[in-house]
Parts: sequence; structure tokens; C-alpha cells
Amino acid sequence: MTKITVYKLVGYTLGLALFAIGSIMLTVTLWNAWPAVADSNDILTALQAYLWTNELDFGSGVRLRLMEVAILSTAILIIGLFTTVLSRQVFHRGKYVLLQCPFCRNRWKAERARTWATCPYCNKLIQPQQ
Repeated sequence: MTKITVYKLVGYTLGLALFAIGSIMLTVTLWNAWPAVADSNDILTALQAYLWTNELDFGSGVRLRLMEVAILSTAILIIGLFTTVLSRQVFHRGKYVLLQCPFCRNRWKAERARTWATCPYCNKLIQPQQ
């Protein structure tokens, strides 16, 4: 039995873009904070204190603490990861395939997917969906 993986292009691209943006934001935040906390004995406490005290000014009165930027970038990274994972479908190709009627939504097994078939439940000539 072989597997066929189909990626939804919009979801896959959006997920990868969000993942890249979140990774870059988190890397830049930690890269800027590292010189100030590298020579400390307790790095995690010093990093937390540094991120809560320093701010990033975006102009026109918009200011964010570096901790808020780190939390936002982590959330964007996780959303991008989930979007990438959920944008794919895996189909198993074997002897039988599962077809669905677009009218009555009933499913049945057939030996192979045909372009046109007759639904055994509503008896209409349809183009079945897998």
C-alpha cells in the first residue's frame, strides 16, 4: 500500500512563512539579549530580567518589551508549525478506495476511482470525491 501526500499550497506557504517569521523574531530577540546576559552566573534569571526591562520602540508611540516580542514570536512560530502540519492530506492507495457522493454524502468502497460512477445509495450519475 503506497501513501500519497497532497499539500494545500496556500496553507503550506502560509505556515512556512509564519514559522520563518516567528523563528527570525525569536532569534533576533535572543541574539540582542545574549551579550548582556552571557557573563552572568544564572543565565535564565538574567535573561528574564533583561527581557522584562528593555523595550523596543517601533515609532509613533508603539513600544513593546522584549519579553512581549519573545512571547509573540513563539506564538507565531507555533501557529506556523500547526498550519504547516495541518495543510497536508495523506491518501492511501491500495486495492480499494473510499468514494463519497457529493449529493447524499454516503461513502462506499470501490476497486478504483472512476471519473463517473453511479451512487449505490441515491442512484445518481456523479463524479465521486475521494
